[in-house]
Amino acid sequence: MLPDDPFPPSDFDAWADTYDQSIREYSRFPFAGYEQVLQTVVSQAGPQPGMTVLDLGTGTANLALLFDRLGCQLTCTDFSPLMLAKARARLPNAHFALHDLRTLLGGLPPPEALDRRFERIVSGYVFHHFELQRKVLLCRQLLARHLVPGGKLIIADLSFPTFAAKESFKQQFDDWEEEYYWFADESLSALKAAGLDATYIQVSACAGVYTLR
Repeated sequence: MLPDDPFPPSDFDAWADTYDQSIREYSRFPFAGYEQVLQTVVSQAGPQPGMTVLDLGTGTANLALLFDRLGCQLTCTDFSPLMLAKARARLPNAHFALHDLRTLLGGLPPPEALDRRFERIVSGYVFHHFELQRKVLLCRQLLARHLVPGGKLIIADLSFPTFAAKESFKQQFDDWEEEYYWFADESLSALKAAGLDATYIQVSACAGVYTLR
């Protein structure tokens, strides 16, 4: 666990047994359009049998399972041992690594399972734990070190077209919690300024999919 960690793995261990139930119960936010969001990732990825796919922050493997059904070779990571145990039970043929994505920004070497390149890297509902500049740095590192030439990094997350859109959306809720949500206008500008080719699809009022090449 990182010092003064606002998102400790233990919080997600405690959530592991009820995570999929939460998706159904919180269908207005944060999980509005959840299934469509995941399907959009798959559509953007264009998976083929045998394609190598790295799923960062796999959770209970809801996204990874879609790629497994299409015959992809999966490597899945998470920093929560209990989330990873749930994923492992659903995907017995996948490779797994207990790994905190944040350590890549600290210059620590990745575990052996990640020390390679993949045809696709995907992630669902993880990157909103990073400030924008850390998002950009992480994307650059993943593309440079872990993606094959011509591959794609596809990120599904809590995202709004603009800050104003988020401010309007949150008025529906009495218990709103601020995190590092994406705002597509500023995020695409920051990714472009970093030399990254990125596109964006808004899927629901509060979530969308970024594709980087």
